[in-house]
Amino acid sequence: MSTTLSSATATSLAEYCIRIGDTSLVLGQRLAEWCGHGPILEEDIAMTNISLDLIGQTRAFYSHACTLENAGRSEDDIAFLRDERDFRNVLLSEQHNGDFAQTMLRQLFISAYQFQLFEALQSSKDPVVSALATKSLKEVAY
Repeated sequence: MSTTLSSATATSLAEYCIRIGDTSLVLGQRLAEWCGHGPILEEDIAMTNISLDLIGQTRAFYSHACTLENAGRSEDDIAFLRDERDFRNVLLSEQHNGDFAQTMLRQLFISAYQFQLFEALQSSKDPVVSALATKSLKEVAY
């Protein structure tokens, strides 16, 4: 279906996918900072797994954005070849970890937001966005 979108619609959807991916990327990197530094081993591993889920979501949404743009960009181009001000993530995702309790509270807020977002996006007219939302919703709920 995404190949039959108008150019303006495809561009808007690509930008939207990049915004979703930006939040997951920034938060995933923040959570990865806890790797090896969690209060106990189980929490350390859980944080690392959540981080990996977020990076996976990022790759999927960026990949779809690249397909929609059809401009020869790759996921890496979107992730690494933009200035920091070009990212359009939810600002809460980039806040410093602080102590473990602050990190958990940030994670709770963003997970609650993402749960609602992905639940709504399951009914997207774009089948790829719908499928990505369904997969991401399972990860957020877990």
